[in-house]
Amino acid sequence: MVCVASERAIRRTVPTVPAWPLIALMVMAELGQIFGYHIRHIEEEPSHQLQQDLMDFIDLVPFEDVQRLMQYYYHYDVEVESAFDYVSTEDYTQIRLDIVNLGEVRSFRRYLDSIGFSVEKVWTELNKRFDTDDIFAEPDESLRMLNLTTRGLNGLVDDILALLPQDEIILLFFDKLETSNDFSFFFEQIGSGEFENVLNMLQSSQQLRILLWRLQRHGFDIPGWIQLVQKYFSFSSF
Repeated sequence: MVCVASERAIRRTVPTVPAWPLIALMVMAELGQIFGYHIRHIEEEPSHQLQQDLMDFIDLVPFEDVQRLMQYYYHYDVEVESAFDYVSTEDYTQIRLDIVNLGEVRSFRRYLDSIGFSVEKVWTELNKRFDTDDIFAEPDESLRMLNLTTRGLNGLVDDILALLPQDEIILLFFDKLETSNDFSFFFEQIGSGEFENVLNMLQSSQQLRILLWRLQRHGFDIPGWIQLVQKYFSFSSF
């Protein structure tokens, strides 16, 4: 059992780029537009502490529970297992590289870097808190006894969202807007016309649409996941 688990951990990794970074960035763009009127204008230069603000949000994620849920789905959902197998293929690797190298994606990331958001740094911090080896380890008795209803990759994303402390995230969001110059500056920039132009170029990219469609054929419905996340973090009632 141990040998099998180790072999799986070597061959397979959890999907990284382009899935989760693109989802997070698209959702942040949506939130920036929704909350534009809450953002206080910052006259002084930001102190470049946005990274710590973002880490405060990441610290709210129950990573152990998320890993356990993903482990269950991997072992008991055929679609998820197949999708994770696909991540280890040359086809997926090439699509990932093609997306990262798209001019529209590179422009988007350069703009984010210019306003203090580093995709690489955020992803590095996420990886520090998330051990993918646990997902591929053979399930113990307590995991087998969970008897959850799995619903493919879309169901996994939905169930992961259900684990997040929504109220705490919302409260922290508003607190950061009021107390952090860097966070307020960041969302002020996200609400700008310049960002809207960069985002529109990304969303209008025919090449990106084709690449995302190729991923969708293997279960990675990134546009659908973005909608799930946007729905979960809908603050329209505030």
